[in-house]
Amino acid sequence: MSIHTISATEASRSLSDILNKVHYLGESYEIKRGKEIIARIVPVQPRKTTLKVSELNEVYQHLPSLDEKDKNSFEKDIEQIRAQMKIEDEGKSWD
Repeated sequence: MSIHTISATEASRSLSDILNKVHYLGESYEIKRGKEIIARIVPVQPRKTTLKVSELNEVYQHLPSLDEKDKNSFEKDIEQIRAQMKIEDEGKSWD
């Protein structure tokens, strides 16, 4: 976790960027007014950045799934895309 010290002026000018870095990157900021640190912006909780293999089944159980109609439609879409790619690629060579 990195801690950055910035002025109150800089914090007010780039608050959105700072909040994004705190939330998505886990960074922390100390806000300084004059020579005194007056505030800290820190993540509420550390972000979990790793996933154990043993946790994969749990993750997969909570992913959305397609019903039979959507599965068939998706399969047809993929087949059409593949067919178009073959037509477009005919006669082209990498040489």
